[in-house]
Amino acid sequence: MTLRLELEKDPSLKKPQKVFFVLFGIMFLVAPFYYQPNLGGEGLNVPHNSSLWIVASWIIAAACFIIYKNDKIILPRYWLALALLPLGAILTSYIADNNNPAEWLVRLSVICGGYLFFIALFQFQLTSRQIERSLYILLSMGLLAAVYGVIQTQNIPLLLNIVPRGTEPLAIGVFQQVNIQAAVMATTLTLVFYLISRPTHKSLNPIILIALVITALVTSYNITISGSRVGLLGISCSLLMLLIGRGKLLLNSRLPLMGVIVASLIGGYLGSHGLESATKKFNRALATEGIGGVKTDIRWNIYKTSWELYTEAPIFGHGIGSFQKVFQDKRAKYQRNGTYNLGKSPKFSHPHNEIIFWLIEGGSFAIIGILAAALFTFIQLIKLGWQRGFGYAALLVPITLHTQVELPFYISNTPWFLLLTILFLVHQSGKKTFSTSKLSKAAGKAIPISATVMALVTTNTLVQAQVGNAGLINYFGTAQQKPIYLQSSLKSQYFEDYTTFLLLRRNMFMGISQNNPKHAIIYANWAEDQIKVNPALIYYRNLAIAYDYTNRNNERDKIMKIAMSTYLNNLDLQQLNQQFMQKDLEDKNSSAVIKQLDTSN
Repeated sequence: MTLRLELEKDPSLKKPQKVFFVLFGIMFLVAPFYYQPNLGGEGLNVPHNSSLWIVASWIIAAACFIIYKNDKIILPRYWLALALLPLGAILTSYIADNNNPAEWLVRLSVICGGYLFFIALFQFQLTSRQIERSLYILLSMGLLAAVYGVIQTQNIPLLLNIVPRGTEPLAIGVFQQVNIQAAVMATTLTLVFYLISRPTHKSLNPIILIALVITALVTSYNITISGSRVGLLGISCSLLMLLIGRGKLLLNSRLPLMGVIVASLIGGYLGSHGLESATKKFNRALATEGIGGVKTDIRWNIYKTSWELYTEAPIFGHGIGSFQKVFQDKRAKYQRNGTYNLGKSPKFSHPHNEIIFWLIEGGSFAIIGILAAALFTFIQLIKLGWQRGFGYAALLVPITLHTQVELPFYISNTPWFLLLTILFLVHQSGKKTFSTSKLSKAAGKAIPISATVMALVTTNTLVQAQVGNAGLINYFGTAQQKPIYLQSSLKSQYFEDYTTFLLLRRNMFMGISQNNPKHAIIYANWAEDQIKVNPALIYYRNLAIAYDYTNRNNERDKIMKIAMSTYLNNLDLQQLNQQFMQKDLEDKNSSAVIKQLDTSN
């Protein structure tokens, strides 16, 4: 107790801010760069999403301890309006009928956890100077990610051993996706220009100024060489907004500004051969073909299909996690009618537009929360004035724009936390303090205790998920010959369904080789339920094989018809169907021969 009083009396020691910088630094300088071999894709399949949420959960827990200690909670001016986003998602998930339980849990955890992280940042009571320092942490994260991109595109042998990379020399950064890398680079480059427009630029250390110039060089290189339309459009809009809102402030720092502009132009020039790819993508997006002038870029067709799905359930949507199923059903209908092509992708987990995604799964009711958050953020930007309002808006543009053409938050949570941190900057002005002293002693203690328990549970769950992820990689590394590696992934709730599929499929084929139909029947029973929520091509394919082996030919033909109409022109399905037809023909001929022999006898 004496030590606690001494610490509280020491005006030079501000523990909440020290805790913040330690955790915030780990979150953006360590967690995004955690990597282990993985299957790729979305969610916890990408390892650094787990490490990010582990740190985020402890930031929330630390903020809850501060609330308990100070008997007050600090909230932004429009905290209730912003809370409509998680509340809308929660309410619509209970009203809609067709929620996918696993997807429901993950999506709500990300949204609600994101809001708690946003609120938690206010509890550390950062000064203006400290907030600026936190921006340099974000800048450092962007610089490191940009260096990853440079190494990946240049194929530097020694460094490629420690940097994750794809099959081609593309700037995918730590995010394993080129457009997310480009959007984060655009945000980082915007941040460079914003920081030199700050009044404190005159007192910056020369080393920091050099770091700003280097960051401008490598981020602009990443943006142009990526050929990413969303990255190029994002940085163009952001720099235009900075010029309009903070042009005079930028001109007040002429020397740093010139250095950053020259570095940006050099970086853009060095990566300029990527612009050819971007030009082709723009032309394809605008091109039309046919009598009706149908867009050749399938994203337009995805939007059309998605809009029709929304109109079928406009109020409460089809249910969280239902998109894959309802979209594939609609896709099959259009492809049977020959209305328009939706490409050869085996599945669509997202319509490449966040608003449309929520309109389909949550309906208009869910979208109210998103629109409320956007509206009151826009109002806050107006209240901040011309200079700060345009400055913060410029920082928001690249990632916000990206959500309207792709699914950045689902592949990597780094853009999600980056966006939440920028929103924290926007909503700093006008924040309010509410006393929590009226809470009972038990209720007050419950806040930090429950947050700590939640952080522990989150940490354990996410660590277990990555152990399971490693188990899957090891299993595939042995050509699927050692199912013992799947024990860890079977214990992870996130990977349980996929692991179950792998085991059931393996047992089925082993049973077929041993002339034992038992496991084929078990797989068929499991797959019949699974395709109702996750109509994956591989589930259909193996279900058809299970039906065929157990002599359920009518059900086999029915499921093959559905699969082939959904996954139009899929060669694997076509070859499998040919095998079934050949087998039926041979069985028919065999039966005819036996019948003829019986007749002759």
